[in-house]
Amino acid sequence: MAVGVGGEILPETLEKMVDNCGAIFVDIQALIRVFDTNDRVKLVGLIKESGFYHLLPCVKFLKVSSEEALFMDMEKVRQWKDGKIKIEPFGANQMDPTGGGDSFLGGFVGALVHGLGVHDAAFVGNFFGSLSVAQIGLPKFDLRFYCSFTDVLGTYNMG
Repeated sequence: MAVGVGGEILPETLEKMVDNCGAIFVDIQALIRVFDTNDRVKLVGLIKESGFYHLLPCVKFLKVSSEEALFMDMEKVRQWKDGKIKIEPFGANQMDPTGGGDSFLGGFVGALVHGLGVHDAAFVGNFFGSLSVAQIGLPKFDLRFYCSFTDVLGTYNMG
């Protein structure tokens, strides 16, 4: 997984990951966000000169928000024939949005590694993302979390 807030992943690093890994999962914000001299975030396009563009065909899953999608040609980077799936969000009392996307990606990748399909993995990712934004700071997962997770999975029709 290649994740970051902005600028931490260099093109050379992603290229080595592509060369050494069977599947690469990328959070696009690490590639298209930069910080100006006042530490403000600026989104830049994923253009051919960025150093990342030529690696996109090697990326298996690219996590992109609707805001980030405006900075690239989604039809050019899309590899999945059907293109989109819609997974309903979980209700959550949002206390801190920080980390919601990262928790989604972690749950999504974990579910894929455990053999779930893309649709079911996205469901699991949404569940983890909803838990993350309902807490302040780093998510804390304990026995109550595990019980609620198994309850949710029990009501969801996998497959």
